[in-house]
Amino acid sequence: MRLDVPTNLWGDRIFLLLHGRLFLDWPHIFRTDAVGFPDGLDLFGFPFTDFTERLLQFLTTRLTGDVIVGANLYLILIVAANFAAAFWALRGFQIRAWWCLAGAFAFAFIPYFARRSTGHDYLAAYYAAPLAFLILPRIVTAVRDQSLARIAKDPVTLACCVIIATSGIYYSFFALLTWGFAGLALAAQERNWRYLPAMAFPAGLTLVVLVPILVFFAVVAPDNAGTARLAAEQPLYGFRISDVILRLQQLGVARNALQNYMAIRGTTEGVDAWPGPVLSVCALLAALFGAVMPRRRGPGARPDYEGLAPTFIAYLVFCMIYCAPFGLGLIFNLLIAPEIRAQNRIAPFFAFAALLVFFGLWRHAVLWLQSRLGRSIGGMTATVGLVALVLINSAGSQALFAGQQRALQRQPAFAAEMTSIRSALAAADAAGLQWILQLPTAPWPEAPPIRDFKPYDHFLPFIFSPPGSSRHWSYGALEGTDGLSRLEALVGIATWPCALAELSSSYNFDAVLIDRRAYDAGELAAWDSRLTAFGARLVNDDPVRRLYRLPTSGCSQPLLPLDRWLSAAAGGELEPLLHRGWYPPEPWGRWGMGATQRLLLPNRGLGGRSLVLDLRMMQLADKHGRIPRVEVRIDQTLIATISAARPMQPEEQRIVIPPTLLPQTGFTTIELTPEGGPIPASSVSPEDNRLLGVGLMALRVQEAGR
Repeated sequence: MRLDVPTNLWGDRIFLLLHGRLFLDWPHIFRTDAVGFPDGLDLFGFPFTDFTERLLQFLTTRLTGDVIVGANLYLILIVAANFAAAFWALRGFQIRAWWCLAGAFAFAFIPYFARRSTGHDYLAAYYAAPLAFLILPRIVTAVRDQSLARIAKDPVTLACCVIIATSGIYYSFFALLTWGFAGLALAAQERNWRYLPAMAFPAGLTLVVLVPILVFFAVVAPDNAGTARLAAEQPLYGFRISDVILRLQQLGVARNALQNYMAIRGTTEGVDAWPGPVLSVCALLAALFGAVMPRRRGPGARPDYEGLAPTFIAYLVFCMIYCAPFGLGLIFNLLIAPEIRAQNRIAPFFAFAALLVFFGLWRHAVLWLQSRLGRSIGGMTATVGLVALVLINSAGSQALFAGQQRALQRQPAFAAEMTSIRSALAAADAAGLQWILQLPTAPWPEAPPIRDFKPYDHFLPFIFSPPGSSRHWSYGALEGTDGLSRLEALVGIATWPCALAELSSSYNFDAVLIDRRAYDAGELAAWDSRLTAFGARLVNDDPVRRLYRLPTSGCSQPLLPLDRWLSAAAGGELEPLLHRGWYPPEPWGRWGMGATQRLLLPNRGLGGRSLVLDLRMMQLADKHGRIPRVEVRIDQTLIATISAARPMQPEEQRIVIPPTLLPQTGFTTIELTPEGGPIPASSVSPEDNRLLGVGLMALRVQEAGR
C-alpha cells in the first residue's frame, strides 16, 4: 500500500482524519475555533476513553506531519497490535508457537476488522480482547495454588488491565463481562468460590483506571453526549454469526423469526461481519456438541486451552445469547449509554474464544490424521488444512488496505473530490479568504444527508488545509447553540434585503462555499442570483463545490420588515426565525413544544427607540380549564407576562422592548415560557398525544410612537 494515499475518504473515516488534522494543531484537539465558526468545534462529546488508540495516532501523525500518512501508519500499527496481542495470549494457553502464528493472523484479519477499519477505526483496534483472555490462565493458576496475592503482583495482569481500561469504554465493558462470566463458570465447574474475588481484582483495577476518564468527560461535557438512540431499539441489532445462521432459513428452521430479523438488517447498524465462516461454524458446533470437547482432568490440571474448554464453550453460548434480539445486549445500553448499538463490539471476544475452542478441536483432528495417514503425511495434511482454514476465515480482509486504495482511486467521485478540495483551497489562498460559510448549514455532531450530500463532508477542506492555518470554517457548530441557530436564520432569510450583508458585518464571513451535491440546478441558480446581486464574486467553480467571495460593503436597509405581519405558517416569512422548541408548521402557524419556545429578532435597522412586538397567538386550557400565563424574556431578561382570555382562540398580545435590550447588530432571542409547562393536546383532541406550549400564528414589529 502507499502511505500517502487514503484507504477511505468518506463516512466515519472522516473522524479519524479529522482527529489527525487536529493533532497537527496541538493543543487545540478538544475545542477549536478553526471549525465550527462562529462558535468552535467541541469534541468533548467523543468517546476519548479509547486513549491508547488516539495516542498511537497522535504519534504517527505528529511524527510524519501528514494526516493521510499518519492515518495509514496508525492502521498498520493496530493490525500489528491485534496480531501481537493474539499471539501473546495464545502462547499463554500453551498452544504451539506456529499454531499461535496462524491463530494470530486469523484474529488480526477477521472480517469484523475489515468492516471496522473502513469506518469506526478505533473499534478496529480490538487488541484488548485477547489481553482479557490472557489474564484467565494466570488467575486460574493463582486460585488453584491458593495464592490470590500473586495476582496483585503479576506485572502481566497489571499491564493488561491498564491497556484494556485505556482502550475504550466498549472493549473495557466486554472485558468486564468476560471476566465476570468466566469467574461464575469456573466457580460452578470447580466448586471453588475463590474465582469470584480473583476475577474481581482485574475488574476492579480496570474500573479504577477507566472511571476517572469517564468522570472527566462527564464533567467537562455534560451537555454534549452526541446523538442519543433509544435503549429499547438496541437489542434488535447485532445478531449475525456469519452467514451460517442465515442458511437455516433455507431449511425451514425458524423461518418467521429469521424473516423478521432479515427485515431489520441493512436499515441501520448491526450488520457487521462476524469472525468469519470457520470460527462461526466452530462456535456453533461447540455450542451444540460441547460434550465432545475434552474436559478438565482435575483441579491440578494445567490451565491451558483444553482445560478451560468448558468455560470457553459456555462463553460462546453467552456471546450468542448476548447478541440475540432482546438478549443480554440490553445490559450495555442500560448501564452505559443508549447511543451505540454495542452488540457487535463483542465480536473480537467471540472470535478469540472461538479460536481457543478451534485449537482444542484441531489438536484432535491432527492426531486423527496422523493415525490414519502416518505422522509425516498426516502432519503435512494438517498444516495445509490449517493454513487453508485460516485463509478462508480471513478472506474478507486479504490485501485489505491496498485493495481499498485501488478501489478508491478507481472511483470518479474520489478524483473529483480531491480536485475540488485542492482548487477550493488554492482559490481561497489566492483571494486571501479566511472566514468561510459552508452551505448547506448543518449542525454537529449528526445531521441527516441532504440529497447526495453528507454533512460530514464539510470537514474535508479543513482536513486537507495546511497545519496551523488561520482559516476558519463554519461546519462543526453544535446543534442548538445560539451561533448556529442565528447562522441558520440568516441563511433562511437570504432573500431579504441585507441578510447576506449581515454575514460580512456581524459574523466576519468573507466567503461562501456551496456544496453542489445538496442542491438541484434551480436552487444553485437561486443562490448564484442572490450572491451576485449582493456583489459576491465567484472565485472557484468545479463539479463538487462553488466558492464565492463576499463584498465588504455594508447595507443601510433594515433587515427585519417593519409594520408588517410575518406568518409562522408553513412557508411563512417567520419560519426561518423560529428557533428551538417548535413543532413543524401547520397551515395556520406553529405549536410550541416543551417548556420554552424561542424565536429570533434581527437587530439591524431597528433604530434606537423602543420596539412594539405584536404576537398573534392562541393557547390551550389545562384539564381544569385554566389557561397558563406566558412569561416573555428578552435574552433571558423577564420583561412581561401575558395571558389569553379564551382557549384555542386567536388573540393579539403586545410587548414593548426597551432599546437597552437591543444590540445594534446580530439577533435578539425572545423566549416564551408557559407557566407550569406545556399542556397535553389530548385535553382538546383525545387522539393527539403531543405536549403543546403556545400557538404562534404571526408576528409584527413596530417602532414605539409610530
